[in-house]
Amino acid sequence: MSLIGEYPCTNVTPPTALSFTTASISIFISLIATLGNFLVLLTIIVDPNKNLRSPFTYFVANLAFADLNVGLVVAPLSAIYHVSEGLKSPLHDKIGNYLYFPYFIACTASLLSLIILATDRFVAVTYPIVYVTWLDGMKSLAISAAVWIVSVAMSLIYFTVGLNIYRFVFANTVIAVTFAVLLFTHLKVVRSFRAQVLQWDRLHDTSKENTAKKRALKWEKKMVKALVIVLGIFLGCFLPSCVCIYVINLCSKCNCVFIHCIRDAQLLLVMINSGVNPLVYACRLQNFREAFKIILSCKRSKGQLETTSDNNERATVTVTTAIKSYS
Repeated sequence: MSLIGEYPCTNVTPPTALSFTTASISIFISLIATLGNFLVLLTIIVDPNKNLRSPFTYFVANLAFADLNVGLVVAPLSAIYHVSEGLKSPLHDKIGNYLYFPYFIACTASLLSLIILATDRFVAVTYPIVYVTWLDGMKSLAISAAVWIVSVAMSLIYFTVGLNIYRFVFANTVIAVTFAVLLFTHLKVVRSFRAQVLQWDRLHDTSKENTAKKRALKWEKKMVKALVIVLGIFLGCFLPSCVCIYVINLCSKCNCVFIHCIRDAQLLLVMINSGVNPLVYACRLQNFREAFKIILSCKRSKGQLETTSDNNERATVTVTTAIKSYS
């Protein structure tokens, strides 16, 4: 019997221990997601080394803002929801209505931001002239705004079809499309890098132009590695989450305690993804890592003016050589 559209254990109370455990984990995720994503946003806004003003970092900021909403809004609501569930409070059902709408908005915005980040690196590596000449700060901000408009519009469907149907639709549309785009762009980028490495390995480090090319390639490669880690985290969090959604909707003979555990696991897995994403940029990207250290130590960047000048000159050389190499 198909159960799509209805929660199979509505009239069965979850174990009190499960509700309080889920609430405790939600509080922990809230702290991690809030601190990590706030640090990413603060780093981009302050930009102590003056090297984080680019379309890519604006897209990173959009992802961090979506994940920050998980930490500030979704995870605390999840904690309140499950505490009221454990206490058998009559407010439990009302709180649930306030939990899932921002949950779907933040998750959709986070996933769409991952798509934008992967596409950004794909275009930057495979079509550098188009990337440099077309994408600027204003266009990246407009794309980021479009992400939120689409996220809110899609999440409004939840009020029409209900939680279980929309959860099932979400798994088969937003999550599936995100996985397909991330896989496609990463495979294309890896293939493009292989071709560039074979070509640029023949160059000698005897000129500034060739050195700049290799430096640009090395920097791009680090960012792509970071996005590959994001893809791995995505698979680790969202594939089990999709399995949980399928179990809830299709398993008509499953024990209700098991169904309640699956329900909470699905919610927690998605929130965990928002808490882990900032660590990717702190660990993998040197410009973020250096900026984090300066902000956390509350010190001004040494040689800030010199760094700004060097970065401007380096960016000019990198763009010029990229255009020359593909013209």
